[in-house]
Amino acid sequence: MKKIFIGFIAIVLSTAFSACKKLELAPEDYFASESFWKNPAQVEGGMVGLHNQLRGFQFTIFTLGELRGGTLRTGTSFTGTASLNSANIINQDIRESSTGISGWSGFYRPIFDVNNFIYQVEQANYLSTADKAYYLGQAYGIRAFYYFHLYRIFGRVPLAKEPTLLLKNPKSAQEMYLPRTKTEKETFDFIKSDIDKSVSSFAGNYTTKFQKAQWSLGASQMLKAEVYLWSAKVKIDGAVPTATAADLTTARAALEEVIPKYTLLTDFGNVFKSASIAASKGNTEMILALRNQTGEATNSYGQFIYAITDPLTGYVDDKGVAIPADPLQVNGGGTIIRYEYKIELYNQYGVDDKRGNATFLNFNKGTIRATNLRKFPGVVVEGARNFSDDFPVYRVAEAYLMLAEVKNKQGQDPTAEIMAVRNRAYAPAAAPAFVNGSFEQNELAIFTERGKEFVAEGKRWYDLRRMQDASGNPLVFRKDLPLVGVLDNVAGQNHKILWPIDLGTLNQDETLRGDQNPGYAGT
Repeated sequence: MKKIFIGFIAIVLSTAFSACKKLELAPEDYFASESFWKNPAQVEGGMVGLHNQLRGFQFTIFTLGELRGGTLRTGTSFTGTASLNSANIINQDIRESSTGISGWSGFYRPIFDVNNFIYQVEQANYLSTADKAYYLGQAYGIRAFYYFHLYRIFGRVPLAKEPTLLLKNPKSAQEMYLPRTKTEKETFDFIKSDIDKSVSSFAGNYTTKFQKAQWSLGASQMLKAEVYLWSAKVKIDGAVPTATAADLTTARAALEEVIPKYTLLTDFGNVFKSASIAASKGNTEMILALRNQTGEATNSYGQFIYAITDPLTGYVDDKGVAIPADPLQVNGGGTIIRYEYKIELYNQYGVDDKRGNATFLNFNKGTIRATNLRKFPGVVVEGARNFSDDFPVYRVAEAYLMLAEVKNKQGQDPTAEIMAVRNRAYAPAAAPAFVNGSFEQNELAIFTERGKEFVAEGKRWYDLRRMQDASGNPLVFRKDLPLVGVLDNVAGQNHKILWPIDLGTLNQDETLRGDQNPGYAGT
């Protein structure tokens, strides 16, 4: 039987959560389950801890959802001062011996803790019925979110559904293994089940906590729409979907319920700015964000801009205006450029599309044309740039474009949803009108719009796998499209849709050996 070792006893026997309500606090101690789960404040601290763990995956979400999308450069930074990271992932050079990710991407540790949380809350007679339901809605949603990432990365995965050590008291290490599912469908059905439990637990309660920084019914509805849209379009166990119409109906209902509860900001750039900007943290567009704050936690986007020591003399911006020595006011907060987007992505924005210069700073000198990400600008604190902007998981702009994708697959006109996003991008100028066309024309238009809207938000690789051409094949095989992390279906690269399991993980359990994802063994 193919199995995975569950892990250290401490992971499941105790949950290391502070009862304090600040997300920045790391666990101060391990609270044994029999002494910790005694009152509502401890449960709230447990939920804060789950979100602290979730926040720690923001760069993992970017890595898994964006690096393979075809929009990033490899080699040397445009300044000539740094080597760019993750070349093997960006170039689709994914092998068993060089996976780019390891240990199931680290998702099982937080899954174990979510399992413990669910178990403890379900039997917590000190919680009100309403509070218990809300906490379970959050926990089931978070677990489904982790498993949806695992599913899209690996396909078949071990399903940890309960705190095994607490419930089964295993006598040997062998009992602390879990089987990998026999089919992808088994994994996917479990994800759908968790989403249903989450939505039903919330029971229509759209209350949000920590200014959209905790899981909510809105987040569960977005995840439900995303999962069912995937189910409607993507092969499972090698077979084409058989319930497309029903899955599209489910996805559409979730989106049409969530959209009226959130509002696009009028200024695209303000969506991402730090708390010093009035319309930022927890703004009306955000459905769920991973919270970063000065003195608490930062995101990873310091790796996407120049260092203060980089030579920038002689560069001009897109309007030909000379770029000063430190245009983004890195001050003492810069590091080294490790990730750089291709200039071709910047070129896709229209001149009047505000997203272009809100997302990138354009550098030009002689034959050099380059970009630096400035979508998450952070704030200057004591003379240094602090990258304390939130990482958006779901925002209502994505709900509009997912609804456009659903309607297009249903054979309906997606103009209204596409234009809702496009009109904001061009305001106050008139946005280019979208003209409803064939399924493929519309799908490519939605893909392009998503590509400009969600840069650095960890969406693009999953878009390439889910979105389709006229033949129903994923766009990841369309070599004729610009800025696509293309796989060659003819040359036997179609197995790379899934990632390989790293050798360390395979070798941890001898019964897992020989169960590598197809196409990778021995590479």
